[in-house]
This record gives sequence, structure tokens and C-alpha cells, in this order.
Amino acid sequence: MVQYLVSNCGLKPAAAAKAAPLFANLDSTSRPDAVLAFLRSQGLTRRQVRRIVSRKPELLLRDVDATLEPKFRAIRALGLGRADAARLFALYPPALTFGVQTKLLPRVLFWLDYLGSAKLLIKWLAKTWLLQYGVDIFFRNLSTLRSIGIPESRILATSEAKLQKLLDRVEGLRVPPSSGMFMWVLYTLHNVSESAFRAKKAAVMSAAGCTEEEFAAMCRRAPCFMFAPAELLRQKVEFLLGKAECDARYIVNNPVLLTFSLSKRMVPRHRVIETLRSRGVDIGTKANLRGIMRSTEAMFVDRYIVRYQEQVPELHELYPPRQVNGKEELAVKAR
Repeated sequence: MVQYLVSNCGLKPAAAAKAAPLFANLDSTSRPDAVLAFLRSQGLTRRQVRRIVSRKPELLLRDVDATLEPKFRAIRALGLGRADAARLFALYPPALTFGVQTKLLPRVLFWLDYLGSAKLLIKWLAKTWLLQYGVDIFFRNLSTLRSIGIPESRILATSEAKLQKLLDRVEGLRVPPSSGMFMWVLYTLHNVSESAFRAKKAAVMSAAGCTEEEFAAMCRRAPCFMFAPAELLRQKVEFLLGKAECDARYIVNNPVLLTFSLSKRMVPRHRVIETLRSRGVDIGTKANLRGIMRSTEAMFVDRYIVRYQEQVPELHELYPPRQVNGKEELAVKAR
């Protein structure tokens, strides 16, 4: 069965080994074969099937006609196309375990009505598990957030107890509900556990030598840096302080720097800038670190590689161009 899950479903060996005991009583693979054939007949790609089976391997034991086909039929009846119905279940596999009348249709209908279109439903499903909670929980959360002035359109789906804890954590960072960053901070903390937050906070404060208030200010300015692992955050701060020769105040005021890839963006771009300066190239007074790192790939290559490639030919080796729309950025710019 492990081999079957790896070969037929695309699971990794470790995941397959974990799921295999569920199928201990199978005499043959006829039922899993039927489920896989049905999912593919509904337009799901191999990747989407793998996502579903990885999340809910027990679905391979379901009766297609009795449990799976009615769910796809119900979603299609709401006006979703074949591809959207397939993507809905791929984005949220537990929906295939819902009762059609008790959970699936009420939740999907609610969000279709609330968001206004199937396109927006699929868009938001790709960002958060809208179907995880019942409609009643949404309305209770809506009441809570209304009471502190949060617009309905910026609601976050979660349990009541978790929502209140999240609000307390956001309040601890001194983010007022009126702030445009409020929901970004709320969303970030929703995805970063308290223990992980403490570890990342300790890593940044220790490396940068900043205070708790300064760290809170960083979170208010660019909360998404907290998605990076604690050790990686420490390495980024040390790179900025050491190689890039920033002071701690610059990092505190520009926490967006901690959201960029260290190996793919910060290190190679810094290497290019240092090479240009060492060769006496005047790159202008506007070449500040924040602007350099925030530039798009196309802008950076055009401004610092193509412009100076005749003066400093080795730039192409120092900063190999990324693939953009199937073409090498540098080659396109050079032409």
C-alpha cells in the first residue's frame, strides 16, 4: 500500500507510510482505484489529487457513487465550472467529507453570496480555509469585530476563542483597530503561534539589540517578516549589520528588509553593489539598501547589471539573471 500511495497518488514515502495503516483491511485496490479514476474524471490534476489524498487519505476508501459524486454534482449545480469545482476541493480537501446538505452547501452558498462570485470564492480559498467554520461562527466573529470598529469586509475566519486571543496579541503590539495594518498583523499572528512568535522575537531582539517597543514597531510596519523561521531572521539581521554595514536603527525603521530572501536577493544584490563601488562606478545617491532590495527583478537588472555590464563584465557571473516569463531578463534587456 505504501508503494501504491507513492506510485499512484504521488505521496512522499514518509506520508505514504503514515497513511498505509488505514488500508490494512483492503483485499484489493479496486476501491482506491475507483476513487482516483473518479477524481481525475472531474478534472483534477495529479498535483491536486496528491494534495487531496495527502490531506485526507481515508477518502480512497469512500464509495464514489454514494459519497463523492454527489458533492461534485452539488457544487456544479451552484454554477461553478468544472475547473472551479475541482479547485475548490483541492484547496480544501475536508469539504469532501462534509454532508452535502448539512455543511457543504450552506457554507459554499454563504461565501458565494457574501463574496459575490465564484472567482472571488476560489481566490480567497487559496489564501485561507473559508469553509472550515460554520456560518454561525462567522456571524459571532462579525459581531466581535464590529464592536471594535473593523469593517465586515476585513473579517478573519477562526473560532471565537482563538479570535479573542488573537485580538489580545494584536493589542499587545499596540496596533489600533483603525490602523491600515491591523488586519495584516492579525493575519500574521493567526499563522504564527505564540511559541514561534516568542522565538522569533528573541532572535531578532538579540541579533539587533533592539528593545521590545522597537520590535513591536517593526511588527506594526512589516508584520510579514514574522513568517520567516527564527534562525533565518537572526541570519538576516547579522548580514545587514555585518556585510551590509547597517546600524540597528536602520533595521528597526526598515523591517521590510527582513521579508526578502537572504540567499536569492539580499546577498547577490549586495555583492553586485559592492563590486560596482569597488570599481569606482558612481551608482548615484539614491542607491540606498532599502530601495535596492525592494526593486523588482527587472528594475534591478536594468539599473545595475545592463547599465554597467560593459564597464564591469563580471556582473553577469556575479548575478545570474532569473527566468522571467521563460526568458532571461538580462538577455532581453541587452537586446
